[in-house]
Amino acid sequence: MEKEQNIQNESSLQDGLALDEEETEDIAEQIQDLVEQDNQQAAIELLSQFRPGDQGEVIEELPIETQQEILTTLPPKEAAEILEHLEPEDVAKVSEGVDSSVLSDILDEADSDITADILRQLPEEQAQDVLGEMEEAAEVIPLLQYPDDSAGGRMILEYLVVKDYATTADTLDTLRQQEPEVKDIRSVFVVDAEEHLVGELSVARLALARPKTMVRDIMDSDIIFVTSETNQEECARVMEHYNLYQLPVVDKDRRLVGVIRSEDIIDVIEEEATEDMYKLAGIPGERVFGPLSISMRNRLPWLSINLITTFLAALVISIFESTIARVVTLAVFLPVVAGQGGIGGTQTLTLVVRSMALGEISRRGGFRLLGREISLGLIHGILLGVAVAVVAFIWKGNYMLGAVLGMAMVGNMVIAGLTGAGIPLLLTRLRIDPAVASAVVVTTCTDVVGFFLFLGLATALVSFLI
Repeated sequence: MEKEQNIQNESSLQDGLALDEEETEDIAEQIQDLVEQDNQQAAIELLSQFRPGDQGEVIEELPIETQQEILTTLPPKEAAEILEHLEPEDVAKVSEGVDSSVLSDILDEADSDITADILRQLPEEQAQDVLGEMEEAAEVIPLLQYPDDSAGGRMILEYLVVKDYATTADTLDTLRQQEPEVKDIRSVFVVDAEEHLVGELSVARLALARPKTMVRDIMDSDIIFVTSETNQEECARVMEHYNLYQLPVVDKDRRLVGVIRSEDIIDVIEEEATEDMYKLAGIPGERVFGPLSISMRNRLPWLSINLITTFLAALVISIFESTIARVVTLAVFLPVVAGQGGIGGTQTLTLVVRSMALGEISRRGGFRLLGREISLGLIHGILLGVAVAVVAFIWKGNYMLGAVLGMAMVGNMVIAGLTGAGIPLLLTRLRIDPAVASAVVVTTCTDVVGFFLFLGLATALVSFLI
């Protein structure tokens, strides 16, 4: 049986693909069994068959105690490679029971930005103890002064830098000394005598240049950079727009202080997209298997707000109780009007909030977007209105009921487009995150207006409905 499992594991490694969920759980189970049998060495050997990214997925499936045992048994460099594929808050949980000297050895081998992220998540006393033990503390401490959602919080300190007054021969010698600390050496940054960023130079161009050529004569001086205070979303937009694999970070005096890599920006884009989706659903920062107390704290306030808004919709319905009593059939179609308006508003809202997060909508473009979504709502309203009018007529045999339902549908779809685009634009002008409050407001508007239009028209034409 053990031989079959080893063959399966080797096959998974050789096919060039990442482990799927079932394989990950199976390997985690095998490792847990080996640890329980006090066979840590076999567990380490099994885990070592896979790439660091897959190892991180396997580690996450293990109990905290086993994670601690595995990570502290591995050589520090291998443990650091695994930590780089885990969420900083997850690493912090595992680290709480790990000796500071062991943890410092591991973090000394990790990239500076990863180390800073992990230290931010640790209790302050433990973070100070770990820093006190670290050999690379001097490189990490400057990163801790920046917010973790800024360029300074995302940058690394491991990059290649050369002087503009150096010759290419001297520069190549310098790079050979720096290279072991840097993962990617496609290009180097060029600074002047005062450490001001003045250009970038590809290693290929450097290698092909004549030995006595000055770096300043062959560097690219048209370089794109951000400051350490720049928001991480803006950094992501810059790198995506200019198709950069690395982005230099400078201080207020344009001195080079760090570099953001494309792999870190991929994480930013994923985090921001996830954050926006969670905010729209009213569950910011929640994890699928997180503590129940956190889930309750995140969800209950928004559920309570939504409960209040549903009473507003109920209040509108109560205004027309006498009409509903005379034409009970109206109650059957209330969910149709509200449901279509809610879906239409949510579609527009999702598109607008995501586009705003990506910086695709300017102030001038906001008015054009508003007009577009209102027009789209009108078109959808007419098409859907005709459809529901026909269904209502065939079902209930009353053409006026179909007409009332169709007109209400048209009006509510227009409102859905107006609020779905207008609410996030308005909240942005008021400096409120549109991802947080828009969904509740849009749903309330479409419900209230939809009920009011449908029942109001029905009241005005009640004599034709009886």
